[in-house]
Amino acid sequence: MQFSYKDKGEFLRAFLILIRKDKNINKSEKQMTMVIGKYFGFEKKFCEDAISHLLENEFLSEKPPVFSSKEIAHFFVKEVTHIMEQIKPMNDEEKEWLLEIAKVNNVNDMII
Repeated sequence: MQFSYKDKGEFLRAFLILIRKDKNINKSEKQMTMVIGKYFGFEKKFCEDAISHLLENEFLSEKPPVFSSKEIAHFFVKEVTHIMEQIKPMNDEEKEWLLEIAKVNNVNDMII
């Protein structure tokens, strides 16, 4: 699967928004953000700054990302759900965020 630069950025942005939904960024969420950032080629410092300013960053768009393909959108929802299952149970707001992403990308047949 090929990810465009936009898809990579949207993946990271959507994950960051997800982990700030409960207004508490735990150690595991920070670590997974770094893993995702590294996987997609983002600079370590960029990811660290994004995490450290996440709760007060008013410029981070809350608009659900539209990925370049259903395949990538499906991958995002599936992988992020799996990641969060390993970290902590998702709250209703976090689940709703993933459902919004699934809906705008026409993969809303997914169960979250």
